[in-house]
Amino acid sequence: MENCFKKSIMVLMLVVIIALNGCQSISGNINPLNQDNPITVTIWHYYNGHIKDNFDAMVSEFNETTGMEMGIVVETKSHGDVGQLANAVFDAASNDIGSENMPNIFAAYPDNAIRVHKIIGLVDMESYFTDEEIQEYRKEFLKEGVFLNEEKHYIIPVAKSSENLFVNKKYWETFSKKHGYTEADLSTWESILRVAEKYYEETGNSFLGIDAVTNYILMSSMQLGTEIFSYNEDGTASFNFDKDIARKIWDNYYTPYLNGYFLKTGRFSSDDAKTGKTIAYTGSTAGAGYFPTEVTFSQDDIVEIEALVLPYPYFRDGKPFAMQQGAGMCISKSDFQHEYASAEFLKWFTTAENNLKFAVSTGYFPVKNEILNESKMIGAMQEAKITNPAIKASILTTNKMFNEYSIYSTKPFDGSFEIRNFLESELNEKITRDVEIISKQVSAGKIYKDLINDHISEVEFEKWYKDIVSEAEAILIRYK
Repeated sequence: MENCFKKSIMVLMLVVIIALNGCQSISGNINPLNQDNPITVTIWHYYNGHIKDNFDAMVSEFNETTGMEMGIVVETKSHGDVGQLANAVFDAASNDIGSENMPNIFAAYPDNAIRVHKIIGLVDMESYFTDEEIQEYRKEFLKEGVFLNEEKHYIIPVAKSSENLFVNKKYWETFSKKHGYTEADLSTWESILRVAEKYYEETGNSFLGIDAVTNYILMSSMQLGTEIFSYNEDGTASFNFDKDIARKIWDNYYTPYLNGYFLKTGRFSSDDAKTGKTIAYTGSTAGAGYFPTEVTFSQDDIVEIEALVLPYPYFRDGKPFAMQQGAGMCISKSDFQHEYASAEFLKWFTTAENNLKFAVSTGYFPVKNEILNESKMIGAMQEAKITNPAIKASILTTNKMFNEYSIYSTKPFDGSFEIRNFLESELNEKITRDVEIISKQVSAGKIYKDLINDHISEVEFEKWYKDIVSEAEAILIRYK
């Protein structure tokens, strides 16, 4: 009996020690790492091109300095794009056949983070960051990592972006001077549509491409006064697609795409700008570095251009809203050593100096209050000898948006990943189908304009609206 009592006391003391160690790890008093026996931390991300190069360079710097001192080796892997990364992480978390081992850290938007959290659990910032450290990050960026009905932060902000309107300045200036347009005509969706129609009539080419249709739908709803989702106490959401707003989207997205005023043929709208198929597009500020410096019409016809970067458009009768985006980093639940090491790397990466260096070299925005200002970002660009004019223009424009616009991000909820993918594909797939149908019917002798009018009619709108609401509700009902 006495032995049992002693064992119980010993177990209780061990639990207390572990708990104390967990608390002390936050303040940095306990370091479970060993410089002579380093552990490896794996990171999966979606960075490509110059962004991947810059991220890899910073990881190498960490490994050769702080990582070596602490006993941490960071290994990274790019999974191509956001969608491929999300699927790879979800498969790993689900332990699907053929999937890779779960990474210690992975980049994620809230939609994918929450569904992974439901399977294996994510580490909250409160476990390894002090309150003071957490408060250094901009509140809006932190808020994105708080899941419905929870008070902890599961996504560490590392770099943020929004969307700008990128314009081929050379071609815009020629066209706008001829017709008396100004930059103000590119500030609202209604005026952009008028410009695009005139441009198409005169040149036979499309004017604008929209990179992310889901963002367009979400922003249109917010700009016009109604959030497209209503959130429930049980962690689910309902589809709240106002019919009048849907009509605005139909008139200012579907109709101009069908008429040829808008166009997107490639994976990114910047691809069409490179070949002169369009002269403007909405795209991520993180993609500013990809704005083309020349338009290639043919091997013998190449024209140098420069970027005009403007704020994200809004509706004339609406309010200026812009999207907050840029995936943060999540730490997968594993063991104390790997979680601690993962947190230490992310702390290092988001220090003012390091985060500012990464941000200005890629077109992202830093995530901490002390460095999230125009003068420090431009100063860092000059210090790093970054001369890309599109990145600088995007920084100036987006900083203005952060001050004058309402910045919005959706809340993660059960089914948010699936509903976002649905919204991203539904309208574009309809446009593709309808363009093919019209093309075949024109070949059969029917009149093009009559066919367009048939497709954009009130009857067709009513059918589309009913279908999109029905399909969206069917997706969300599975999570209730």
